[in-house]
Amino acid sequence: MASVLDSLSRTLGNKTNQQDVDYLYPNARTLEPGQTVRNLPMPPVESAFVCLRMAQEHPRVKFFWNHEANSVSRFTEFFLKVYSPGDASYADLITVNAGLYWLFSECKNVVADPATKAHYREQATVCRDNLETVLSNLPFHLPSNLDTTSSMFMAAVYCIELCKPSAAWNFITTASHMSQTLGMHNVVAMAHDAPEVKALKIRLFWLIYIHEKALSLRLGRSSTIRDGDVTVSPPATEWRAEIAVFAQLGQWIELARLQGMVYDQIYSPAALIQPQAIRIARARRLASELEAHTARRHLDLEANTSKISVDNQALGFDLVDILDHTNSVNHLSLFCLIYRAIPPDPSEGTIFSKECIESARQALEEHRRCMEVLIKVEEEFLESYINWALLQSPFVPFTVLFCHVVETGNQADLDRLGSLVEILQPVSADSFSTGVKKELRLFKVLYDVACSYMKLRTEAGNRPAGANGANPWGPDGNSLLPQLPVQQPALLPTPDSACQQGISSQTPFTGLDGAGMSSGAAFGESGSVAGWLSGVSFPMSGDLSMEVDQQGAELGNWLYMNNQMMRALEDSYF
Repeated sequence: MASVLDSLSRTLGNKTNQQDVDYLYPNARTLEPGQTVRNLPMPPVESAFVCLRMAQEHPRVKFFWNHEANSVSRFTEFFLKVYSPGDASYADLITVNAGLYWLFSECKNVVADPATKAHYREQATVCRDNLETVLSNLPFHLPSNLDTTSSMFMAAVYCIELCKPSAAWNFITTASHMSQTLGMHNVVAMAHDAPEVKALKIRLFWLIYIHEKALSLRLGRSSTIRDGDVTVSPPATEWRAEIAVFAQLGQWIELARLQGMVYDQIYSPAALIQPQAIRIARARRLASELEAHTARRHLDLEANTSKISVDNQALGFDLVDILDHTNSVNHLSLFCLIYRAIPPDPSEGTIFSKECIESARQALEEHRRCMEVLIKVEEEFLESYINWALLQSPFVPFTVLFCHVVETGNQADLDRLGSLVEILQPVSADSFSTGVKKELRLFKVLYDVACSYMKLRTEAGNRPAGANGANPWGPDGNSLLPQLPVQQPALLPTPDSACQQGISSQTPFTGLDGAGMSSGAAFGESGSVAGWLSGVSFPMSGDLSMEVDQQGAELGNWLYMNNQMMRALEDSYF
């Protein structure tokens, strides 16, 4: 796996040996001797007050600016504390700098004057650098209180935006542990709290729950929140222009609960040692629950025309359309992950079931439609929400179709990948984070590899895959070796070895330059193409063969390697 990630690192151009903290926080300031994070430069107070007023009055800024971690009035209390002489805690500094970073970024999107827009962009940069400086200097021990819990949640959201899921996991689990220490998940523990404090705790807990469950599945980690321990109910839904996720909190909590169940019941180590029939039954039950959830979501939207009207008035039709597409991508990607656990009917002759392939196609189509609307929007887009949505979902469906193309030579699916990659090419605006740009570049590399496969299949006579997924390129996978051009990618996994595990343990490219050609040595058995094609595997940690059946081992490897690919997009690798 280390060689795979090293190859991926070369692919996307990382040639440094910086320490992890430099990768995680490349914009952090270097503190001079005697200087502390309390002495960091802050934006002009006048500019901050102007933007705080916009957060109260402008519908779009209200909707997005603070991820609903704090109300404007509560944030103002932190703001005054940081801008006044005296002590300020790490939680205060994180809350204010993260809040101002998002606030200036959103205000920049809604002002028309170029000079004001440039000024807000500059102040957002100041706050971003401050935030990363504070995060890079956090002590090991932090007090477990409401302010620190909120600041850890905000730090997690910031890391998600930048495609740093491992760092985000550290922060969101810290927030989760603190929230449970404070009893924010328990009705009895909050029985004597003032109503406004109780409401704030419940609000924050469910926001943590949503993000923690999503990251848990994405990284293949066990959730730190047991559903059986949670006794607080989500607040009643209220449609208002100043609330975003919170307006759909019930739906998002239900989806997060399903995400947690998908990991626990299908992909966790305990699930993988269960008989295949049990996993299949669980997957079908979860698919039914997700179908019911999706149906309720559509009915809810149809019944709440006032909500759609409020959103359109606050955000505009295009933004509402994009948000709807991103929600659909989230649901379809989860369908794809669930159906991956259901083996295909033997008559289908493929590694993935038809439901898995179809949900992957639908997810990428929704993603493509979302990007079509995104690109035609003239203004810089809302980084905080859209980056999160793009980074959360489409990777698994893309991987499924990529492997399906490699396995079957399906030209229509290759065209689907190409259509998505083509529409992503113009995406270069500053409003997209480094993480999203890396994901787009990785999509392009995978598409180029799929095209190389199709070319090789054609050159080899375009022999179709066998009915049972047999290697279509010869019994030992070496029949193509004499025909491999020097400039073709050096690593070409066979369909039955690579695609059974998704993109999996054999990553089909190394040292690709801009044209998608190989400039690095192959890694495989003795570094040879023959070793690669023969199906050298990188199994999950530990010897699972004693307890896990073949399908369970494939599932475990598949999710693990997909998660490693997502981690490979972090700055610690690139």
